[in-house]
Amino acid sequence: MDEVPENGKPEGADPDDEFEPVWKILEPVELTDRDIGLFRFCHEHRFLAYRQIREAFWRDRSVPANACYRRVERLINSGYLKKVYSGRKGMNVYFATEKSLAILKERGLDSDIPLYEPTPYFDRSIDHDLKLVSVRILFRGLGLDSWTSERILRERDHLVSVPDGVLNVRGKRIAIELENHLTKSMERYQAMFDEYGDHPTYLVLFLIIDGDTKDWLVRVLEYKREYRNSKVDVSL
Repeated sequence: MDEVPENGKPEGADPDDEFEPVWKILEPVELTDRDIGLFRFCHEHRFLAYRQIREAFWRDRSVPANACYRRVERLINSGYLKKVYSGRKGMNVYFATEKSLAILKERGLDSDIPLYEPTPYFDRSIDHDLKLVSVRILFRGLGLDSWTSERILRERDHLVSVPDGVLNVRGKRIAIELENHLTKSMERYQAMFDEYGDHPTYLVLFLIIDGDTKDWLVRVLEYKREYRNSKVDVSL
């Protein structure tokens, strides 16, 4: 994970690149559509890693240009983002704040969910959470960004049994499940597939597995055409 140093330029940056002067960093920030999109991502998923911010919102800019780093630092200094260290992952992650949530509310983009405040255990499932964000970014890069996060499904829609996310493609709702290695028994997966197979809301279950796929799981998947199993790179 290419984390940004606390006091310095990102690794690999051109030493001749100049940072913005202090007076410019402290002046009021004129927010862009990209900033609003970043706030919304953080709000809906609780937190993002720096590399994910760069991949999702500054993909068209070179790393040495430092555009992403400079902008994120300005948003932090201006109170729109908060940086919190995860001891479990050994890296900083970025959260929305009351200030950025207020901006989202003004635009009707807050998804009717409250601000997430980091708890001492916010990172207990951080590996899975960040990989899921990477999955959304992957679909976003394909032009598919009508996504409902698990947090929205639980906190706004008040659903109990929910997938990790829902992707809407031309009006069709696709349930996304990310398995951070296969930890369930064959019977548990069979029950999950049966539930989705009869579900009135989701047309397709898209199962993403990080790690080796067991032969028995492939056999279970084959008996229903509507299931889709995919292995993608969600590494950080």
